[in-house]
Amino acid sequence: MIFTQQLSAGQIFRIKKKLGDRIRVLDRNLLILEIFEKRSATKEAKLQVTLARLRYTFSWGRESVRMQGITSEQMGRGGPGQYPYKAYESASRKRISKIEGQLREIRSKKTHLREYRGKAGFRIVALTGYTQSGKTTLFNRLASESKETGMGPFTTLSTFARKVSTSSQRKTDNSFIIIDSIGFIEDLNPLLLNAFHTTLSELVNSDLILLFVDGSDKIEIVKRKVLSARKIMDKQLSGVPVLICVNKIDITTHEHLDKVLEEIRKIFDTEEILEVSSKTGANLPELLCKITEMLAMKVTQ
Repeated sequence: MIFTQQLSAGQIFRIKKKLGDRIRVLDRNLLILEIFEKRSATKEAKLQVTLARLRYTFSWGRESVRMQGITSEQMGRGGPGQYPYKAYESASRKRISKIEGQLREIRSKKTHLREYRGKAGFRIVALTGYTQSGKTTLFNRLASESKETGMGPFTTLSTFARKVSTSSQRKTDNSFIIIDSIGFIEDLNPLLLNAFHTTLSELVNSDLILLFVDGSDKIEIVKRKVLSARKIMDKQLSGVPVLICVNKIDITTHEHLDKVLEEIRKIFDTEEILEVSSKTGANLPELLCKITEMLAMKVTQ
């Protein structure tokens, strides 16, 4: 049984008691964590999922201990249940601390890598947008990679970076590093969002952000996602140039696309907008030219 809203520990345990052990009970955040767990492919992603789950369920300890009947053991000073709960809390804190240390070590290495890229003159282009908007498909096409796509939301859980070389008649080096990151998620619990620090850190340190919008979405969905993306970017990514890529033009009509563009311009009134298809490669040369142009503008500023 899955609930679209967030449930407290007491609510989940009481529902489970009514339904019995054969039926699992999940709220929206636990469902997201389950999907994250199945999609995790790297050590960092697995650690992030574990950390998010520990933080999200940390306050459930006392309720879990009570519902499992451990309180009847009357272990520890201070009455029934105190010691089992404190033991659970202590063990959880130790695991959280250990995982945080492991993540700091991984992120420290990534920070050094970003610093090296900067000193070497590599420019960073980051892909972002909501899940299933076609970011990874474009990443595969530009970087000649074969990352999995079409597996549903959250296929990408860790950032991937590859070098992309663009052809030019000039002798200047137009290559850049392209980064594929996990997509935005609506109404994500802050405890889950904080565990996925890497995505925003990669975006903040980029020279250009490609914001992907699914051009085949219904207009009301496009409006909601673009408005939410604007809020996230204004709060976390202010100052980084943005190129909006309206994707999936191969499966939508011109009339629908015009309405999508109209809604986007109401929210992003000054940013560049380009219509593309990650799947067919439509307007890919124009996209590469625009990326080169915007990166060159940033260098001269």
